[in-house]
Amino acid sequence: MVVLGIETAGDSGGAALISAGGEYEVFVTLGRAGGELLPKAVDAVLRVAEVRRDQIELLAVDIGPGSFTGLRIGVAFANGMAQALDIPVVGVRQTEAVARPVGWWPGKVAVWIHDRREFVYAAWATQERVGAETVLPWSDALAKVRDQPGTLLVGSGAVRFRNEVRTAAPEVVCAAEVLARPRPAEVARLGLNRFQSEGVATVRRLEPHYVHKED
Repeated sequence: MVVLGIETAGDSGGAALISAGGEYEVFVTLGRAGGELLPKAVDAVLRVAEVRRDQIELLAVDIGPGSFTGLRIGVAFANGMAQALDIPVVGVRQTEAVARPVGWWPGKVAVWIHDRREFVYAAWATQERVGAETVLPWSDALAKVRDQPGTLLVGSGAVRFRNEVRTAAPEVVCAAEVLARPRPAEVARLGLNRFQSEGVATVRRLEPHYVHKED
């Protein structure tokens, strides 16, 4: 199956194409120009893979949580392209795309996605599943992580607060920065897996997965 993956939930992202013929990725720095760069990234990955648009069979997109503007750009583009090509579109949460590459970790994995200032989107992950996200001050999220010995901390929030975590909780293992942000190819793989396991239940118009602070 030919799958196009789209990643725009953070300050960097891009597009990936996976199929029986191989895996291809194009990375871009998004920022305010994300709306202009994403179509160019998609065109570039299709050109490199030598695949036509009408050969794409499934779209997968990171629906968040993450950058408000970035999510709107990526989800709107995926919905529009899926409608134009008459193909299904599947949503993947950013926490899932970050947690999966460290599925080899024997204990619990804590995913922190940096929100704004001192806050993170926090979720627990095991080898089987990724739990729901909550928005917490990083210090509150750290208190929860310290209660779980052998935890691996991963995500953009882990990078942002790495020094603070090392000082306050040296027993918490911080993953390398290369594992902090989701790869478009990982979004594509997770989307394909979800489509194959859930089928038509995933074929719908997507909305960004915003997570709000509790009052």
